[in-house]
Amino acid sequence: MGRKDRYETQVQPRLGEIPEMVGTMTEEQIAKQLGISRRSFERYKQQHEELRAALKKGREDLVRDLKMTLKRKAKGFYYTEKKTTVRDSEREGKTVIVETFEKYAQPDTGAIHLLLKNLDETWRNDDRETMDLKRQRLEMEKEKNEANNW
Repeated sequence: MGRKDRYETQVQPRLGEIPEMVGTMTEEQIAKQLGISRRSFERYKQQHEELRAALKKGREDLVRDLKMTLKRKAKGFYYTEKKTTVRDSEREGKTVIVETFEKYAQPDTGAIHLLLKNLDETWRNDDRETMDLKRQRLEMEKEKNEANNW
């Protein structure tokens, strides 16, 4: 019986943490956090389905959260903001005043455009139209060049 692989000692015990790490770290940072090299991390990804599954779950969770945040930003939302003020007077001493405000974040047109561009095929997409026109132009130039080469 030989010594245990670093996967068994460094990675496997922390598989449950990896999906959460994906939300805030690069794979290189995750490897460092696990105490292994980037190269070992890549090798372990190829060898161990459970590691690939943990990374995939983390990416799926991150994408889901980002979509929800983008939708929230596109629609506008209410949020609470607290303001803490400390007043110091000789008569009353230190007084801490906490004020709470209900605020509204307006819908973001950039977020709206991005969501419609990616989720609605009928949404007018100037970038797509521009690319289509450029493709048509290149195709026409190609045909013209081929005709001139005869």
